[in-house]
Amino acid sequence: MFIGFTQVIVVFILYFDVISSAHLLKVNQIIQLVNNIPKHTWKAGVNFHPSFLTNGSHLTGVLPRNKLSEQDILLTYDVPIGSEPLPECYDVTETWSACKSVVSIRDQSNCGSCWALSTASAFSDRLCISTNMGVNKVLSGEYINSCCKGKCGDGCNGGHPEKAWKFIKKNGLCTGGEYGSNEGCQPYSIAPCPRDANSCSKENEDTPQCYKDQCTNNNYEIPLGSDLYYAYKVYSVKPKPEIIMSEIYKNGPVVAAMKVYEDFLYYKGGIYQYTTGGSKGDHAIKIMGWGQDDGIDYWLCANTWGSSWGMSGMFKIRRGTNECGIENRITGGLPKV
Repeated sequence: MFIGFTQVIVVFILYFDVISSAHLLKVNQIIQLVNNIPKHTWKAGVNFHPSFLTNGSHLTGVLPRNKLSEQDILLTYDVPIGSEPLPECYDVTETWSACKSVVSIRDQSNCGSCWALSTASAFSDRLCISTNMGVNKVLSGEYINSCCKGKCGDGCNGGHPEKAWKFIKKNGLCTGGEYGSNEGCQPYSIAPCPRDANSCSKENEDTPQCYKDQCTNNNYEIPLGSDLYYAYKVYSVKPKPEIIMSEIYKNGPVVAAMKVYEDFLYYKGGIYQYTTGGSKGDHAIKIMGWGQDDGIDYWLCANTWGSSWGMSGMFKIRRGTNECGIENRITGGLPKV
């Protein structure tokens, strides 16, 4: 029997409506489950339009560590723990609030570039801190994501923070702000997904073209070759809370790779701990500090899902229990100044 074009469209719309309704029901179930637990450490709510999450959008993007070759594994560097005790609470965003990158939240959109954005952001922070704000610029996650494709991983389809740090050490990193910022040599070229619309313009973005030798911002007057900042040492940090804290306190934010579960997508505030839902993959974020609420130790972190997610783009997660593997894969680097 011949099925007309109009009938096909109607069937498709009905099918999509069923999928959307089922997903919306699941979203509500997750939110209610989390929020109905007495004295639970965190609260859930809607951060994304439901259809954005059903499209399979790339909200994570860290490739497994066991896919690293032996030569790509970063050596461990232990920051000496000083004789004076570390503060009970520390927040880089307060101590170094004048650093542009420290207080900015990246938005990877529907591209699995968290591995590149978090590394570029942490290096920007560290460059500002190590120069006492002498170099106060936002460095380009776009440059790593597009030009380290193949060496670091597969761009919007995921990559390794370890290789991103090595890329900065060998090739340097140019400046580049968020999408539409007109800031720096290579700003991020992928538009944020609208949070109140049905979906992004594409289900998953292609990795942007690499421009290794030129700026993509025509209004930026410094040539790319004169706009590069390098690391002289890149390393991993031992998965011990006090060592991670010493590293952050001395050198600035670190990049952490954590496992993301379904409930994390709906985080709105409090100290996150896994509660419900399946795995969504591995994800790179920045650890910005630490503290304690109601007797529970936490890490303060910056995500790369835009400022409308979570606590204006930030979140807290349990510290000292390796929640979601967040203390297992910590990386950092020291700027050449």
